[in-house]
Amino acid sequence: MRRRPLCVVLVCMILGILCNAWINTKEPVFYERESIHFLCELEEFVKKDNGYTLVVRDVKGEDSFSCKKIKLYANEKTAMPKEMHIGNLLSVTASIHSFEKPGNPGQFDEYKYNTELGITAQGFAGKIEIKKNTVKNPEDFLHRLRNRFHDVVSLCCDEKTAGIVSAMVLGDKSGLSDEVKQLYQENGIAHVLAISGLHISLIGASLFFVLRKYFMPMQGAAVVTMVLLFLYGILTGFSISTQRAVIMMGCMLLARLAGRHYDGLSALSFSAICQLLIHPMVLFQTGFLLSYGTVLGIYVFVDVFCDAWESKNPIWMAVAGTAGIELVTLPILLTAYYEFSILSIAANVLFLPFMGGILVTSLAGIGLGSITLFAGKFCFGFAHFCFMLFEWIGNLFVKIPGAVVITGKPTDWQVLLYYGSGVLFLFLQKWKQKKIFLLTLAFGVFVLFLPVHNNFDLQITNLDVGQGDCSCIRTKNHTFLIDGGSSDVNKVGKYRMIPFLKSQGISYVSYLFLTHSDIDHTNGAVEWLCAANQMGVKIGTVILPKLNEKEEAYCTLLDELRNKGCNLMFMQRGDTVTIDELRIACLHPYPDYEWKSANDSSLVLKVNYQNFTGLFTGDLEEAGEKEIINKLSHVNYLKVAHHGSKGASSEAFLEQVKPDVSVISCGKKNRYGHPHKETLKRLENIGSKVYRTDKEGAVSIEYQNGKWYLSLWKKESGKKRLLSDW
Repeated sequence: MRRRPLCVVLVCMILGILCNAWINTKEPVFYERESIHFLCELEEFVKKDNGYTLVVRDVKGEDSFSCKKIKLYANEKTAMPKEMHIGNLLSVTASIHSFEKPGNPGQFDEYKYNTELGITAQGFAGKIEIKKNTVKNPEDFLHRLRNRFHDVVSLCCDEKTAGIVSAMVLGDKSGLSDEVKQLYQENGIAHVLAISGLHISLIGASLFFVLRKYFMPMQGAAVVTMVLLFLYGILTGFSISTQRAVIMMGCMLLARLAGRHYDGLSALSFSAICQLLIHPMVLFQTGFLLSYGTVLGIYVFVDVFCDAWESKNPIWMAVAGTAGIELVTLPILLTAYYEFSILSIAANVLFLPFMGGILVTSLAGIGLGSITLFAGKFCFGFAHFCFMLFEWIGNLFVKIPGAVVITGKPTDWQVLLYYGSGVLFLFLQKWKQKKIFLLTLAFGVFVLFLPVHNNFDLQITNLDVGQGDCSCIRTKNHTFLIDGGSSDVNKVGKYRMIPFLKSQGISYVSYLFLTHSDIDHTNGAVEWLCAANQMGVKIGTVILPKLNEKEEAYCTLLDELRNKGCNLMFMQRGDTVTIDELRIACLHPYPDYEWKSANDSSLVLKVNYQNFTGLFTGDLEEAGEKEIINKLSHVNYLKVAHHGSKGASSEAFLEQVKPDVSVISCGKKNRYGHPHKETLKRLENIGSKVYRTDKEGAVSIEYQNGKWYLSLWKKESGKKRLLSDW
């Protein structure tokens, strides 16, 4: 390390940031303004299909309101100028609120991601005016040039190819479809969808070679190359990976100018130091860790594996580099995505050789396409062919049984043990004892993949799905879901349900109970079942209420499930599902029941496990409650019916069941006013402890070693606390 002082400085800097984050317990500032007027400077704006997304800085408004950066959304209803330029001083009237903290385990942390970038709030603009027409010419010119290039790509390519090319060459991921993102992620090649060191190295090396050979001496070629790379970085949005690559390429060119040896690890450290000095909290971003971990894996492990096997064969070096990337980034990927592709090394070895050709022809396509679309389309043909090949091979890989392993989110101690064994591995490789250091590496991988999420006998979690319902019941070996839908969260299956299941290491759901056909109980489940490869999580059997009289929504739901080839089962009063010690009994409906409301046709499920009893009531209302009240007695746990509506959970019903704990699933500030104060008062009168997903996030109870524990995800970050014995 004496030869690399920058590495020592970086390590000390990282330790300092970690200590500060651990010690600093200052409560964050939350913003909630329905309408506020403020002045700001336009830093960035992107046109979307339904409007604009703007990032503004140096925000100062009425009532001493101020913050560093705000992300604003504008749509067709927003009064705004026809043309804006980066650097404009804007006068804005908008509603402002903080980013939402995640309500469930596994859910993307929108608050953390944006605040680490210095964006402290978001808002919906009602009116935007230009107060002063100042323009930051270089940034504004490059922004408009990027939009022009994006239009060229869109005109020359089909929609899918255009989305991938724009992401890889222009740094614009807005055109990527969910299917493409998922396919590349499942194959472990999602990194090619971002501007990486490979892109910058190819562009920089090509520029430097051409300029030096044909136009100017080495010094001039190096300076011009660095300037052009910096401008390219601004053009593409200067993502974390682009910043790293541009700084490292600059170090390489400066070393060439000075006649000094270029040290990759020192350049990598210098790049990280620069980024952390500007935004220290970026250290906790997945993009930062993956970008630097990828390069670190190449620099460290290529030499290690080549020396150990005494081979400098180019193919072996490519395999060694890819293996190094996987070894360093594996815990980061599992912590962020909860799954791992066993074939990712093979996918990278197959796909990466094409990247140089894709990049060169795509840049040529953008340049020539700006002059004539025919030439642009011709150049983009190679990229189109490669992406078709990637898609075919990628789909083939993910269909192989066991190709993608859902591991769940590893704990901190697993990650520390893994990296500790990696350091020991690097130390032992100096002995040239292959068996010893491979065993050390195998131990680290074993620890990382060790399942730690099912150390309970029974777990019940009511997910925060907004205005909807989704309950997850787990034993040591089986998972059951009751409902899965939302009326106010877009793509609730993809963004709430699936991330939760994957974060818990769940790849198979034995039974999915859909209590009735309302979309706020079913649309997430249907989205999941209709997705390609079911988003990696399979469902064994879907259970619906058995009805003689079926409403239109029920028939539509049934047709969708049958068209997807789902294994269906129907339950009525008296039917049960029993697995191990868990018994789920249906109390309602019965086939001849003449329901007046679809809500009253809901499945009512009684869950028994040892001395525990839980009751799940769907959207059952008072008329339906009267049908089952004589079959009920005290329960420990009640999933309150119909999101706490005043027409459900009648006084007579609650007096009969007297739940110890009641959970209400509802959306924040929902338009129905759920839960109603009358229902809350009735629950208070019987002495039940009430928890709400709109306030506490996911509500989970666990039975472990004879004791019951409660955890509230949003309110207490999932910290377990002991409940009284039931």
